[in-house]
Amino acid sequence: MTIGLPSVLATLPDQGGDPAVALALGELAPLEALLGYRFARPALLRVALTLASWCNEHPGAGWPSNESLEFFGDAVLDLVAADLLWRRFPELGEGQLTRLRASVVSERALAAAARGSGLGEWLFLGRGDEQKGGRERDATLADSVEAVLGAAFLDARAAGQDPLLAAAAVFRALLGERVDRLAPDHGVDAKSRLQQWSQRVHRMTPVYLTEASPDSAPGTPLWLARVQLEIGKGTVLVLGEGEGTSMRRAQHAAAAAALVAVDRGELDELEGESGEG
Repeated sequence: MTIGLPSVLATLPDQGGDPAVALALGELAPLEALLGYRFARPALLRVALTLASWCNEHPGAGWPSNESLEFFGDAVLDLVAADLLWRRFPELGEGQLTRLRASVVSERALAAAARGSGLGEWLFLGRGDEQKGGRERDATLADSVEAVLGAAFLDARAAGQDPLLAAAAVFRALLGERVDRLAPDHGVDAKSRLQQWSQRVHRMTPVYLTEASPDSAPGTPLWLARVQLEIGKGTVLVLGEGEGTSMRRAQHAAAAAALVAVDRGELDELEGESGEG
């Protein structure tokens, strides 16, 4: 079933037959190739690239800002990301998938994807916004990624094509490499990962011992931390040590050192010593 466009997008300058508009829209072809989707109506992509600051300086141009597309694209982004992550990690639970999705769709991740693709160079900004570095602003770039996804979805749907496939193609072009690099434990801090390992292997929770370092400089405290397992009968297994400018940072450094040892297999001989029961 073909569904028309929202009224704010139904009538755009490309409908007037102006050759100058057609020529300008044709210049978006390289961006379409980069995005992995060819728009039936490139005018929708033009809207996705148009900021309110540009509209304020060109009130009679007939191009709306990308704010509505950004609102819609935010939901499209969540759906496409969830679908792709669920397909890649079918064994993960809701909590892990939610955490992975949050890392993919964060403002920082979207802005990095926009920079990697050069999307900022295609934006239409007002002069003041341009002078303030709008093309490099994280929020602006992230909003533009969402707007482009929303535009691809609506364009495909209005053309009678599969809108999710269109949005997924754009998502893949912009964020596919990031998703491919994800590991199931991405976003889990070192202390949480070490605790998961310890409880799985030894059925115990690691203990952190933290003290001020004698090497601390005046006004710049340095903390030393050691993470260990107390398995009973006076036996202590030291897993890792670390230092930091706060107790928290020192503990995380100790946990990170322990994880390096785990990854290298240096703690393999300890497995099973306290996990039998």
